[in-house]
Amino acid sequence: MKKLTLGLCLVVLTLLSGCGYHLPGRGESLPDDIQSIVVVPFTNKTTEPFIENQLTNEVRDQFSRRRTLDVVADEEQADAVMSGVITSYRSHSVTYDENDDITEYRVTMTVDAKLVRTNGEDVIWQGVVSWHEEFFASDDRAEQDYHESEVQDDVSRRLAQELYNRLTDNF
Repeated sequence: MKKLTLGLCLVVLTLLSGCGYHLPGRGESLPDDIQSIVVVPFTNKTTEPFIENQLTNEVRDQFSRRRTLDVVADEEQADAVMSGVITSYRSHSVTYDENDDITEYRVTMTVDAKLVRTNGEDVIWQGVVSWHEEFFASDDRAEQDYHESEVQDDVSRRLAQELYNRLTDNF
């Protein structure tokens, strides 16, 4: 029985090593000549104020932390430009209690982003990414606004991670 289990494990490991599986964000799908990137401020096409600043900063941080590309301050120093548009932001109720009072909300944000060469002619990557998170409702409006703000931070961070992963893994 032990030989069968060991043999099965070896077969699975062999298959995984040959299937091209890799961890997200560790792919090498970017062209070799792209070594530096500038992340320009994202555009906000929604009615939710200031979320574009939050997302832009998270995208910059994501690229800086991963060190796959050098993040530079202006387009003249960059090989490519990352830009994006927040096309949708929605906060809506998702759960209710027995009295029909809202107990939980969901924030959903969608971004259309692209990476282009600094000459503006060659689109290296383009895609739409969406993410959502829930937060608990509160009778205190200030507390509820605080919870929504916290969720906006989480959604922006996850969108930035997803953008990075899709760009570097060519999903």
